[in-house]
Amino acid sequence: MSPIAKTAASLACFAAVALAAPALSRRGETDCAPGKVFYSCANGYRGCFEQDPCALPPVATTSIPVTFITTPTATPTPTPSACSTGKIWQPTMYNLYPGEPDKAEDASSDINVGTDGDAPEVRQAIVFHGIPSSATKCTLSWSQAAENERHFTVDGSGFTAAQALSGFPDESSPVSYSSVDAFLAADAKTFHPDFTFWDKQSKDAFNHPGGDFDCTSDMYFKLSLNATANGAGHVYFEQDTKNGFYINYEC
Repeated sequence: MSPIAKTAASLACFAAVALAAPALSRRGETDCAPGKVFYSCANGYRGCFEQDPCALPPVATTSIPVTFITTPTATPTPTPSACSTGKIWQPTMYNLYPGEPDKAEDASSDINVGTDGDAPEVRQAIVFHGIPSSATKCTLSWSQAAENERHFTVDGSGFTAAQALSGFPDESSPVSYSSVDAFLAADAKTFHPDFTFWDKQSKDAFNHPGGDFDCTSDMYFKLSLNATANGAGHVYFEQDTKNGFYINYEC
């Protein structure tokens, strides 16, 4: 065979091999997301794939499930809320004296409200701290444990009024009747806990439904005996994680 003929035959053979082999082009790894490679194939596939698509039948004549070539993007897992339903017990209590409006005493932990005969009337401020900022519903309620787990007495009427306060005296100011009353609006939302007879009526634990109030990180109330409704009386109740007032919050 002549040199020209041999050359022509070699070129023909090379062309046949080139046509038989899949044509593809790869770009650098940084051009695609991690784990994928860029392909440009003679069968019509072009783009970033996890597996080599160049050996597949032409795009126009087949239907290849997308999941065979690429992996769908995972749906982000929602971040759980930082707040869930909970309770806050044992509020801080301050005695308030209407007859001595500027008198201030150290904080206490017990409910001690009303009047005993000629004794001066005692009202109280109730202070709760630590309500989650994402809380959307807050309820002021009260509860009593079983008889052998509580120190709870009611003399006469125990019908009280708990009024929401818009704020509270700062740490540098005394907590007195006059300083607390400055935060009591005329239309303040009010809940009426009635302790009457409950110290004697139930030997078992009992939870008493409450009133709903706007949630804030710190919640303040003014507690007083409502003598005009049921007459004079006095309530004394030692508070702990089973007895007394608590805030139930929901998110």
